[in-house]
Amino acid sequence: MNPEFRRQLTLELTPSRLVLMPSILLLLGICVFAVEPQEPLVMLHKGALVILALMAACVGCFSALASVNDEIKERTWDQQRMSALSPWSMAWGKLLGGTSYAWYGALLCTAVAVIVGILIGRLAETIEVVALWILGAAALHCSMLASRLFSMDPSRPSTRSSTFLLIVGMLMLVQVVGSVVIGLDGLMKNAQTGSWWGLQLPVMSILLFLSTASLLLGLLALWRAMSVQLSVPTTPWAWVLGSAAAIVLLVGFVPDTEPRVLATICLLMLATYYAAGLENQGAQRWRTVLYSAQHGQWRRMWQNMPLWPISWCMALLVLLPAYVVWNANPLPGVNLGPVLLLALLHVLRDCGIYLFFALRNNYRSPLGMTMLVLFLLGALLPGIFWSSGLAPLFEPMIGLVPDFKSSLQGGAKHITPGALAWVGMLLQLVLLGAGIVWRFRQMAPKAVDATFGEKWPL
Repeated sequence: MNPEFRRQLTLELTPSRLVLMPSILLLLGICVFAVEPQEPLVMLHKGALVILALMAACVGCFSALASVNDEIKERTWDQQRMSALSPWSMAWGKLLGGTSYAWYGALLCTAVAVIVGILIGRLAETIEVVALWILGAAALHCSMLASRLFSMDPSRPSTRSSTFLLIVGMLMLVQVVGSVVIGLDGLMKNAQTGSWWGLQLPVMSILLFLSTASLLLGLLALWRAMSVQLSVPTTPWAWVLGSAAAIVLLVGFVPDTEPRVLATICLLMLATYYAAGLENQGAQRWRTVLYSAQHGQWRRMWQNMPLWPISWCMALLVLLPAYVVWNANPLPGVNLGPVLLLALLHVLRDCGIYLFFALRNNYRSPLGMTMLVLFLLGALLPGIFWSSGLAPLFEPMIGLVPDFKSSLQGGAKHITPGALAWVGMLLQLVLLGAGIVWRFRQMAPKAVDATFGEKWPL
């Protein structure tokens, strides 16, 4: 048996907890019969399915995150990293072992739902819903655990703020899961078929397919994140494949070609923000990337390359052919090519600001300073210079507003960025690039060369 899986089972499934879970569920079942004497079986069936979803999704996510957070808090994560387990063995050991108590409660709820479903004649529907909840919850566990591993820095101790954010996130997750349960229940009752890439399929079949695909992508992301944490060299092919597959899954619900391209670019921009905010952006990693590229060590360069530039380049590759098509046949009311190019440069600027503060040689999070700078550039300074017309120099997307107003009045044919917006964006990118280079040179160790004097080893 997997040692990590066995260890997690020992921690989670203690005798007292094994007795506590069915006792609480039994009391809830008695409450159902006391509150609803007319149709207790129907209410018990619905309650079992809802508790199954909440138990698997919310309690399972909290347990999955705790399996990693507890290691950092108790300073035993370095021992885990030095173990002989492969990334996949460590990943599924924590994934299944850390959430075993939640799955224990979910299994009890499943047994109740299936038995009651047989009694009320809804066995087939019950099996479909249970399969959907289990697949969706497992995919959610994978994504949450992978996100935690991507953002984890063992050198930084766990703080009260991170614990507070975890609690707030779990409360929001409870609300989201409850809304999803209610929404899917209404969807399955009212809608019989749905369209995905032009195919008319049963709603339940689409949901089961999406849940299965999400689980597979989550496992791929979890393996990639665990490989990074265990210092197992791997190229970012998993990120590219996972991003492309996720886009294919989601864009299939968009009806037309232009909206599909637009949705693809927007999803890749979101992936860029996600990767930039989670990954380690330390100077040592970037020095390794630059050193490897300078000396032709391309595989090592890709192994150390952060993921957000890859997502940004994928968005640019999608935009370039679309830019040519949209310029040749512009859509009525808006010229999407320049607008999306400006938005893509906007994403590059935001990620560059985050990188600039992430390169500081301290343990402070770069997110706070990044949000402050974005507030200054996006709200405060444009508000000060709004009357003079210089607001687009600080927030180039504001350059779309005058054209939008004039287009509503019939004065402009297309919404398109003005010259001031392009000047402002290019100026910000140049200044940001100079700042990042200065940050690298400031933090890099110095070496003395007999021929060329002092130099900077990347």
